[in-house]
Amino acid sequence: MLNIEKLQQKEASILCIGSHPGIIQSMLDFDFHAGKKKPSIIAIIAGGRKYERYFFGKREILIPVFSSVAHIPKNKISEINLFLSLTSARRVLSTTVEILDALPSILGGVIFAENVPEKHSLDLKAFASSKNVFIIGPASVGLVIPEFLKIGAIGGTQSRQLTDAHLFEKGSVAVFSASGGMTNEIINIVTGLDKRISFSLSFGGDRFPITDPKDAFLAAENDSNTKAIIYYGELGGSDEYALAELKKKKK
Repeated sequence: MLNIEKLQQKEASILCIGSHPGIIQSMLDFDFHAGKKKPSIIAIIAGGRKYERYFFGKREILIPVFSSVAHIPKNKISEINLFLSLTSARRVLSTTVEILDALPSILGGVIFAENVPEKHSLDLKAFASSKNVFIIGPASVGLVIPEFLKIGAIGGTQSRQLTDAHLFEKGSVAVFSASGGMTNEIINIVTGLDKRISFSLSFGGDRFPITDPKDAFLAAENDSNTKAIIYYGELGGSDEYALAELKKKKK
């Protein structure tokens, strides 16, 4: 279950499974503009190299790269509490199960790949529940908590997009959508009206999102900073019926 307040009580230490320089740099830009003293991304799983070069502000940094989770040093293993999966759709299930089993401090993460096999998504939902961790996606641009955390491409991949969206000022409006583009668009509409975001996430466009609208609404309801929700629904499906049931049950 996604718990926004619990996330904010921990210093983010993120493992990237696979590499996407644009997304990774945008997360580092967020960290720097949010006033963090060090990057939240502490390791990458990829092949063929020992480090990847990025910028933290004007300073060039090296993020260590490991060929598998088994090669990550024990001190980093115990430190990692979040993940971003940037691997291919067919490898999402095996790599996610592997890291959830290997990382004792893991709270959850985001899956970027789209067109993950439906059975794999359903298996991951059950596995995440058994481990009491959250997974957002597949096909998600991620999760953002202003001033604190950005996992994925959410909010944009350019520094100016992040500052224009006022993602370094805490607010009270939660924004949810399956579509990554609409998630970013609504964030900009809200902040353009001089409101600010408490947190925002994209469920992802695949058939079976692991964190669904019901889960996101409950996370918002349990977040003391969130006073309003803007939800962009999709045609078809039963999500709105599940939300109506929550309303009926006064949840």
